[in-house]
Amino acid sequence: QRYDVGLMTSEVKQTVNRVYHQNLRIYEKNVRAAAADVILSSNPSYMEVKNLLLSIGNLPHEMNKYMLSKIQDILRFEMPASKVIQQAMKDMISHNYNRFAKVGSSSAFSGFMTQSADLTSTYSLDILYSGSGILRSSNMNIFGSSNGAMLHGLQVAIEAQGLESLIAATPDAGEEDLESFAGMSALLFDVQLRPVTFFKGYSDLMSKMFSMTGDPINVVKGLILLTDHSEVIQLQSGLKVSSEFQGGLAIDISGGMEISLWYRESKTSVNNRGALVVAGNVTVDMDFLRAGVEVSFETEASLDFITTVQFSEYPFLVCMQMDKATFPFREFLSKYESTSSGKIVTSRRSRKQLVPGSEFPLHQENSNMCNKVFDSSW
Repeated sequence: QRYDVGLMTSEVKQTVNRVYHQNLRIYEKNVRAAAADVILSSNPSYMEVKNLLLSIGNLPHEMNKYMLSKIQDILRFEMPASKVIQQAMKDMISHNYNRFAKVGSSSAFSGFMTQSADLTSTYSLDILYSGSGILRSSNMNIFGSSNGAMLHGLQVAIEAQGLESLIAATPDAGEEDLESFAGMSALLFDVQLRPVTFFKGYSDLMSKMFSMTGDPINVVKGLILLTDHSEVIQLQSGLKVSSEFQGGLAIDISGGMEISLWYRESKTSVNNRGALVVAGNVTVDMDFLRAGVEVSFETEASLDFITTVQFSEYPFLVCMQMDKATFPFREFLSKYESTSSGKIVTSRRSRKQLVPGSEFPLHQENSNMCNKVFDSSW
């Protein structure tokens, strides 16, 4: 998704299409899903889209559902490829009940976080499972756009493989010899961060399972200086105005994966925490008077993405939750004047507000599944 569309030459597209359709060799499901994402986000042609639609029904069980959900999400969210997809779906051979009635737990969903005249923020969640109900890949993205410019604010991806032996399940075709592995990678403000490995190899997996505390593993934690601006402005009256502004962001991105053989349940979590502080002052200094204004605001927020899978029955139950916790917003304003005689006049004003938390909506099928998961857990 991060490749420039201009770099997708015809030769590159042919290679990506060969990967998805497995013309030369067999690929893993998550590799084919990534190839499909690249095709659909790179100005696909009519034939490319039609071939993707024709493949639905001939794919592994969960990948059928993933591709179907991906196509429906593009149409619902009116992404650039939606017009070509609508044109290709006029053909009843590629658009019929047999293809578009596939069931499964994998999904792809996009939605709005905030919408205003100046800023639009969107999120997307792509989840792909193996045929036995074990998480194969999870990809969460947050984008921000303003005045035609777009920023990939956050991406957190979790990948797992070779875990079917834990529940005595049969691996999907072409994935029989995969080594047990689970890891997470993150992208922050369009910068790729160092990936983290939860476990690698069956022996490492078993040792982690018996020593697992449930605490998330940090991907990145740190402070970011957003702005540090200082300026002196000469006014026409001869006065000089000094202004200083500083802003910082504290971030904490972590994730974890838990598997309980006793309860036959697995849970993956992605936790995003952030705090923003901006402070500034403007001062006018004269021989007999000094006046100024100090402003600051601060806020902290969290966004959690939790996936719960219960594989005690078939079809297995999958519940996805994307929660925004209640967070505070504080704003301070201070005005002061001091004369050469030592007299000081100060006025302060502050505003504190609690922004209520919410759970971001996903598709209705997920809501129905969550009701079953939490009803059964009680």
